[in-house]
Amino acid sequence: MNIEGSRSYTRECIQCGHTESYALPQIKKKVLYLDQFVISNLVKLLDKSHPSHEKIKSDSFWEALFIKLEAASKSQAIVCPDSFYHQDESLTGRINFRFMKRLYEHFSSGKTLNPSIIVERNQVAQHFEAWLEERKAEFNFDPQEIAFERDLHTWSVGLRISVGGRPYPGQVENLQKTNAMTEEQLKAVWERWKNEKNVGFVARVKEETGGLGKGLITAVRQFAERRARAMARIVAGENYEMDLDDFMPPMSNDILEALMRTARSKGLSEQQVAETIVRYFNDIDALLEIPYVRISSVMFAGLAHRAANGQKKPPRSTADVQFISSYLPYCDALFVDKESASLLKEFPKNTPEYLRLKEFPAKIFSLNNKKAFLDYLDELVVDIPSDQIEILKDMSGNDYNKPYWSIIEHEKISRDRG
Repeated sequence: MNIEGSRSYTRECIQCGHTESYALPQIKKKVLYLDQFVISNLVKLLDKSHPSHEKIKSDSFWEALFIKLEAASKSQAIVCPDSFYHQDESLTGRINFRFMKRLYEHFSSGKTLNPSIIVERNQVAQHFEAWLEERKAEFNFDPQEIAFERDLHTWSVGLRISVGGRPYPGQVENLQKTNAMTEEQLKAVWERWKNEKNVGFVARVKEETGGLGKGLITAVRQFAERRARAMARIVAGENYEMDLDDFMPPMSNDILEALMRTARSKGLSEQQVAETIVRYFNDIDALLEIPYVRISSVMFAGLAHRAANGQKKPPRSTADVQFISSYLPYCDALFVDKESASLLKEFPKNTPEYLRLKEFPAKIFSLNNKKAFLDYLDELVVDIPSDQIEILKDMSGNDYNKPYWSIIEHEKISRDRG
């Protein structure tokens, strides 16, 4: 985290010690989300000992990107919040976790977005209440609604403190196991999609949407069975190695619990609660009003369309669909991989407007329009008010936006010191 958020800064005379405080004006930053591969390639650029350093350095884009991200970030024009996707993918990736964490926290200034399941839960619960009351749900896409620290627009200056530098016991192994299972599931569904060439795009979107309730109920049942097996082993006196996942329900359970609480608050009996939730999950057109559900359904339908049209390899993970479905409505811009960008922009010819995701104004960048992203960052810096620039110079000198080229080398020194 950064020790930040101050409303003023102080100057001290080096001769007499007199201090004087100056107010900091309120600012509003653009919220940018950087895909994991962007962080990975920037670490490779900055770590001269990395095997891919020379390859990344040979592409002038990455050096230009770091310079412009630094300028925009240190000018207080942008914040690039991190997420649990950054953490999880860094823990299981091939680059030193500390280096990845150091860089994504550098650009996030300690601002972290909620995991997808929380974003999804809140949107579904809000929509369900509106559905019960037969009114249209109005969603607030202020990015601070999905941030752990609500104020994303504080001045990011001052001392940096980072905590949680090591994974808890079993975390990496559990992530690797989950990733492997997801990859195998994607391979299986990809084969099904390849053979279902007559399923249209809209029908596939609705199929994906209809899977919401089924998936939640399946997760509840699987957890109950897993917990029962663990309890049986303990009661039988077997040599059981404690696994918290056997006793901590998946976060997806929270969605069903939120719906049940809402239904009960409306005076429904227990039987009516169950019947109403089932009826809700069968109302596909209504469910498509939920931003997370609509975006994820459209993206998965896009993948299915590609499988049916001959794309050979499936994605290895669902992480890109999850973070985009969660954060797209709230961010000003996202830099994602090329496939994800095309899923958000390219649709079959007769796709209806409501499935083209045009109501979400976030700018989408990828390596296919990387120069446009550099230009976008330049524009944000140019638009900074002159009084803000003067304050930055007063606090940090004329080179306030100088790139921190040695950030990874300094992290290595910190690591070696223990």
